[in-house]
Amino acid sequence: MITGLFSDLSAQKSFLPAAVVRALEVLQQQDLSKLEPGRYEIDGDKLFYMVQDAIPRMLNASKSEAHYTYADIQTPLTARERLGVSLPQAGLEPSDDRLEANDIAFYPDPANEFFIDLDPGAYAVFMPGELHRPCVAISDQTPYRKVVVKVHRSLLGL
Repeated sequence: MITGLFSDLSAQKSFLPAAVVRALEVLQQQDLSKLEPGRYEIDGDKLFYMVQDAIPRMLNASKSEAHYTYADIQTPLTARERLGVSLPQAGLEPSDDRLEANDIAFYPDPANEFFIDLDPGAYAVFMPGELHRPCVAISDQTPYRKVVVKVHRSLLGL
């Protein structure tokens, strides 16, 4: 996982993967608040983003997830978002494996999970295989807008 602020992107370019930098720069050039929810391509199926109107889930109603083909860049636009994060855990098998059809697998609650809160203007990058739990309610279930960028593993040298 990588976290950062859009305001610090110019200083972070030297250590971020080029595809991540490209995606973040595209987001900076858009007025994301005015875009309709949906998918927006940067480089076809290799690099694209989705504007989403999300409803936070209570912790007990959310699940950790991971992807194989794509990295996720998660960034909230209109409100703080809580994300669960955990390190890889040997032997943790998916409880719902949709990797082949939808590039997502859901997992039982991992041990040693921790949570971060992202404010608008911040982002978190989850590489393929990294467990994360997006859209966790902080205090209530007020809808908010967010963007999820999908970066194909081939653009990351994987």
